[in-house]
Amino acid sequence: MNNIIITKDLNKKYRQTHALNNVSIHIPRGSIYGLIGNNGAGKTTLMRLLLGLQTPTSGEINMEQGLKTGAILETPALYPHWSAKKNLKYQLSLIKNPQYDAITLLNLVGLKDTLKPVMKYSLGMKQRLGLALALANNPDLLFLDEPLNGLDPSGIRQIRELILRLNQEQHTTIIISSHILDELEKVATHVGFLKDGILLHECPIDKLKDTTLEQMYFDSFQ
Repeated sequence: MNNIIITKDLNKKYRQTHALNNVSIHIPRGSIYGLIGNNGAGKTTLMRLLLGLQTPTSGEINMEQGLKTGAILETPALYPHWSAKKNLKYQLSLIKNPQYDAITLLNLVGLKDTLKPVMKYSLGMKQRLGLALALANNPDLLFLDEPLNGLDPSGIRQIRELILRLNQEQHTTIIISSHILDELEKVATHVGFLKDGILLHECPIDKLKDTTLEQMYFDSFQ
């Protein structure tokens, strides 16, 4: 499996704080790569650097050229007084030759009651809308930072099935961070463990035959 992203000794420093410290990571094309770590481990910073939203202090990022990317990082950027449908229509108007329409995207993420203003949505509904916005350009590479936040069990299952479908049918490479390790274990093909900005290790998920992600997490972070 070829790597769609490789970093070498990637560093990001904010004054005296090392958010990332010599991170060399390998994201295989067509994988679902799970980023695991506690709060402040550097997961969101790494995603922002890979998306080009921030500049590394030092190190290299090697990524395939011409990739379409989509992302949901932290709180989705939404127009609060607009409906979900209007938010999506605006996003689609910015894309050349979009492959989806707003209704298809809303159905894809299972978002209902889409006419009321987004400011009245629950956290789970905003997460669904954020995911729909991230999928608007039919990305080759999708970044999902805690996409299960605020979802009920049925919503978690629906998003899990959507992630698997995008990966298996659209061949979308997905980089996902989540604290819900048993859910991450159901979808990830590869995992990387970050602690205090350091990549402790990475491996294919099938290497975890005699343990679980939860046990590996606690072993790594003791």
